[in-house]
Amino acid sequence: MKVSASQYNINELVQFYKQPSPLDLYYQVAVKNIDLRELKQFNVLGDKLEPPKPVKPVEQAPVEEHHKTKETSKKDAELIIFGESSDKIAYKLANCCRPIPGDDVFGFVTASEGLKIHRTNCPNAAQLLANYGHRVVKTKWVKNREISFLTGLKIVGMDDVGVIHKITNIISGELKINIAGLTIESKEGLFEGLIKVFVHDKDELEELVNRLKGLDGIQSINRLED
Repeated sequence: MKVSASQYNINELVQFYKQPSPLDLYYQVAVKNIDLRELKQFNVLGDKLEPPKPVKPVEQAPVEEHHKTKETSKKDAELIIFGESSDKIAYKLANCCRPIPGDDVFGFVTASEGLKIHRTNCPNAAQLLANYGHRVVKTKWVKNREISFLTGLKIVGMDDVGVIHKITNIISGELKINIAGLTIESKEGLFEGLIKVFVHDKDELEELVNRLKGLDGIQSINRLED
């Protein structure tokens, strides 16, 4: 409509669409709950939007949204709770920090890929929060034990006969965790292992780390960032 996205104009849209805040307005647009064709009813006065009068009542969210929670598919079960509401929305996990359920996270609304979930200690978190605060949304995980998430560990310890067997026995034998990849390199009496596993949440990952730390000769275990 060739008018600026000024605070005045945004507030006019927030009131017209009966949203509690600009962030809620952006989100409802992103998930296509708002019919933007209604903008044709606005008048443009200089650089300001003037809503039609009387203001058309905003349609309530479809009732079917409330039924989805009882008929969720496996894909739906991966979803997070958005903000303060119980609406479940689609998302992607950021490759830069690979969050898993239980991590402290925030959602970031991207221009082309929808909502992406980052860990709060992600290397990119400070820049996103400082420069794009209007795109950041509060998020929290939905508990679900059917969905597994890929993450990785770097293990350093004393090289010893049978060390690989001991490690894999704890992971897949005792804890029944699926291994996606495993590489071990030995040098000068030490080994460095990179292990990729599928876990359900942070608690399961922490239990795995604690069990591995109990092995003789393990010097350090760190979570891979990517």
